[in-house]
Amino acid sequence: MHSLEELLNRFPDKKQAVLNKLGDDLLRRVRGEIGGTGKVAGWQASHMGSAGGYVAVRAKANAYQVTGSGTRYAVGYVTNAIEGGHKVRPSQGGKGYRSRVKVAAVPGRWFYETVRRQLAGMSQEGVDELMAFIRDGLEGRL
Repeated sequence: MHSLEELLNRFPDKKQAVLNKLGDDLLRRVRGEIGGTGKVAGWQASHMGSAGGYVAVRAKANAYQVTGSGTRYAVGYVTNAIEGGHKVRPSQGGKGYRSRVKVAAVPGRWFYETVRRQLAGMSQEGVDELMAFIRDGLEGRL
């Protein structure tokens, strides 16, 4: 590396590469916590912050799930209900109907929270990679 200015010019690209790698790893882990390769896992996507300062995994924007009755739900809404749990609507069954549902609420799966707890070790690898890049640049080894 010839100058500090060149190091500073290359740093944003290196940071973005590290964040992209972290985003791919987060996405793989979230999908693993969801389990399988079904609809909900396919709805998840890695998202880079607008200024490139962070990466997140969340449900895809502007995507909808259509129910059998034709009702459209945003996949983020459905994902959040699975993540945090949701109430069960009481049955409106007629005379003689006995509901099989015996709970007031479905417990959450907490797949985002589980991966968030694992994040410290994952992000430390990225920080170490960026620090090595800066060190090598300042020592003229790049």
